[in-house]
Amino acid sequence: MNTFHLTIRTPEKDVFAADLKSLTLNSDMGMMQVLPHHASITTTLGFSPLRLVMNDGEESFIARNGMFLFNNRTNSGLLLALNCAPTGEIDRQGALEYLAFLKDQLAKGSDLSEFQVKYLEGEKFAVERQVTLTK
Repeated sequence: MNTFHLTIRTPEKDVFAADLKSLTLNSDMGMMQVLPHHASITTTLGFSPLRLVMNDGEESFIARNGMFLFNNRTNSGLLLALNCAPTGEIDRQGALEYLAFLKDQLAKGSDLSEFQVKYLEGEKFAVERQVTLTK
């Protein structure tokens, strides 16, 4: 079999589910390409463009704050993300408003815990990258 099954899931819904020839993503381990029968792996991602290659074409998504798991035994991948959408559906204005909110929260930061500051800084970085890609 020259494909593997991938499911992309957000808290709201399954965003994508199909068989792929390859998946390219940027994880905490760097840029990686996943092919059928990849070694089992679990990795996280803060922000990543996704390139999904299927037998009949390609799709691209933008994912933020997620975890990717590949199970070699079942030849399947699961990407769990707080936010993931097809690149063409990214709402630039919404991203800019969210970025302004994040900057405001960080500026007020005196009441935030260390964890909250790190989370907001990570979100800010991811949204800045997202805004750059949607110009």
